Amino acid sequence: MSRKRWFLIVGIALAGVALPGIAWTLQDEGQYARIATGYAAKETCSCLNVSGRDLQSCIADFPAEARGAVRVTQHGDPISTTMPVSAISAQATFEDGFGCAIAD
Repeated sequence: MSRKRWFLIVGIALAGVALPGIAWTLQDEGQYARIATGYAAKETCSCLNVSGRDLQSCIADFPAEARGAVRVTQHGDPISTTMPVSAISAQATFEDGFGCAIAD
């Protein structure tokens, strides 16, 4: 068997092992992103509407690594959060007497 064919077979075998592992890792990151954006939206909504603080003060409560990963925007009542890298987002709204909830 030629050296070129041997490297091709080994490369295909390694790809068959590595690709499922990469897919599994990215699946976990996607779940983390959904949780992080929902948490950030709800916490920011509560911070603004229940505690009466300003947006920059609320964002300062996030862990340092989350401040760079989650983008928070306020358009009236709904608070929107997005993780730009994964394009995953969440919204939270405030209802008087009930507080904040993540919007579907």
